[in-house]
Amino acid sequence: MLIEEKELFKGLRFSVVRKKYAKRDGLFERDIVIFPQAVVVLPFITRNEVILIKQFRASSNDFIIEAPAGVVDEGETPDEAAKRELVEEIGYYPRKLIKLGEFMPTPGYSTEILHFYYAENLEYVGAQPEKYEIITPFRISFNDAYKIVLENKIVDAKTALIILLYYNKYIEAGEL
Repeated sequence: MLIEEKELFKGLRFSVVRKKYAKRDGLFERDIVIFPQAVVVLPFITRNEVILIKQFRASSNDFIIEAPAGVVDEGETPDEAAKRELVEEIGYYPRKLIKLGEFMPTPGYSTEILHFYYAENLEYVGAQPEKYEIITPFRISFNDAYKIVLENKIVDAKTALIILLYYNKYIEAGEL
């Protein structure tokens, strides 16, 4: 049972709180990263071709391959965020958006929930990246995207997961 909560840090995108819990044989504490919900989208430009991005990430001081993704803004639904992120990052508006599921990437220390989608029937409207984003979109066959996940060339877990999830749900299951 939670008995106390104290904010330790407030950053630009997240905060850290220390939570104290009581259990039968005593107390324990955990530091938790409070992070907003986010979306990840696998956009299909054709039936067999997706758009991924190479994005600079300060944490690795390098560019990594990712699916378009981003934080759900206050007052916004995950569906709205998914559509906005596609326009911002790759310049396409999805006329069809299908939810694949929700996952917690790091439940041991973070509140973040990722909403996974795939998108079809994309309409080009022009990219609108945020000022701090350094992004290069590129097209790749879905089969090649799946292959580079298996070769560990996609190190971003959310991107690997969405590709594997789509593959298992639709390709492996023979639904397409």
